[in-house]
Amino acid sequence: MSLSLRTSLITFAIVATSSLFFCSKAIFVKLAYRYDLDAVTVLALRMAIALPFFLIGGYLNSRSRKNDTVPLTGKDWLHLAALGFCGWYLSSVVNFIGLQHVSVSLERMILYTYPSLVVIGSVLFLGKPMRARIIIAMLVSYLGIVIAYQAEATSHLGQNNNTLLGATLIFISAVTYAIFVLLSGQMVKRIGPTRFTSCVVGFSAVFVLIHFALTHPISALTNLPPGAYGCGVLLAILGTVIPSYLFGIGIQRAGSQAFAIIGMIGPLGTVVLAWFLLGETINPIQVLGLLLTLAGGVAVSLVKS
Repeated sequence: MSLSLRTSLITFAIVATSSLFFCSKAIFVKLAYRYDLDAVTVLALRMAIALPFFLIGGYLNSRSRKNDTVPLTGKDWLHLAALGFCGWYLSSVVNFIGLQHVSVSLERMILYTYPSLVVIGSVLFLGKPMRARIIIAMLVSYLGIVIAYQAEATSHLGQNNNTLLGATLIFISAVTYAIFVLLSGQMVKRIGPTRFTSCVVGFSAVFVLIHFALTHPISALTNLPPGAYGCGVLLAILGTVIPSYLFGIGIQRAGSQAFAIIGMIGPLGTVVLAWFLLGETINPIQVLGLLLTLAGGVAVSLVKS
């Protein structure tokens, strides 16, 4: 095997694993809900387990780059705290609550609109031009969501859950994540992805645990069944820590265009996992909606790049 082929395969594996593990988060959340946990408890369990790994990652990164680490100012810390609140705390809270009302497949489709939301934000707040091809790609993506939403809302699942509420909350999660992406670029370049991720997750964990402490007794987190802790570990390690670090490595090796294309494995793989692990079904109309949404999202990423 040639060196270039080996490098390409390693890059593909990193990007595909990052995308699939990130998307699997919804699977682990749904499994945790089977233990009668609410969204805030699941989120607190996730962050409590994941936080030490991010702190260790940040410490090791600072040790390895002791001589060229950019010092953080008070303004930088406020910026990082705001990003942690918006991109990891607020986005996760509304996402986890929304997952109580919609399928994993629909959740993935709605979240996959964030590239188009980043483009809209760039046009409105950064003065960047809106190209016709991006508008077409966005329309295709949103058409897919409408088709998938309509199919789920009229299904047996939709009749037993507040699908509109869930879809709205998931869309708010996509909006807050898009804001996070828009406001993160310069900071990531300045302090590096590992340090950035560790700081942002650290702040978000504080927000999550404060939220939990204000609304729940400590026993709600310490007296859980073993299966719930198992879901928490999977959510924290496979759905949070590993993909967070692989994301930075993958986009650095593959570039944004290849990352967008390979990243389609995540949502598609999650649909299969939802069927296998959760018993969720998806009909041909929902498949059409999924493919349109993914195609539109990838097209936006490619044209934007």
